[in-house]
Amino acid sequence: MPKIIEPSQHYLTTFENEEIMLEEIEANSLLKGCQIDCRFGTRQLNEVKFENCVFLTDDFTNMEFLDVIFAKCDLSNCNFAESVFYRVKFDTCKLIGSSFFRTQLKNVELLDCLLNYGTFSESKMNAVAFKDGQLNESTLQDVKLTQVTFQGMELNAADFSDTNLKGIDLSSCYFEQINLDPTLAKGLSIRHDQATAIVAILGINIQ
Repeated sequence: MPKIIEPSQHYLTTFENEEIMLEEIEANSLLKGCQIDCRFGTRQLNEVKFENCVFLTDDFTNMEFLDVIFAKCDLSNCNFAESVFYRVKFDTCKLIGSSFFRTQLKNVELLDCLLNYGTFSESKMNAVAFKDGQLNESTLQDVKLTQVTFQGMELNAADFSDTNLKGIDLSSCYFEQINLDPTLAKGLSIRHDQATAIVAILGINIQ
């Protein structure tokens, strides 16, 4: 596991079971069971925790998330493209079909999250941990990986094309099919029973 700096959690205001506009959320806020909507958007969320919240908006493009925690939230099909995440945690969240295209992620944890059919293509990750979740049929093309870990993840049919996987360890993950660039896979760690999926990419038949 990379050494990840945890989000700061100093909450001064708590909202429970309220409908709140995204642009009205101030720093140091804890929101529980709230409905989050949006009028015209916001540029930054700072030191905020969303717990069991429902999001009525799906546009989070070009935002900055600093010291933010999403816990047990449904963010499926949300668009986070070209946003910045610094000291952010997604804990037991649904992010099915969500887009992290061209995002920057540093000190980010995605724990027990459903990320199937999502995209992280052309993103930059530094000190990021994916743990005990699902990335089936997700796209991670041309991603810059620095101190990134995948632990106990489902990665079936995930696409790592044009992504340098040197130093990446997938031995604790599950996949029967995976797409990657063999020339960029030198230094990738897998289990012996995962080798069949890699060999298939090379067009080699095992008799």
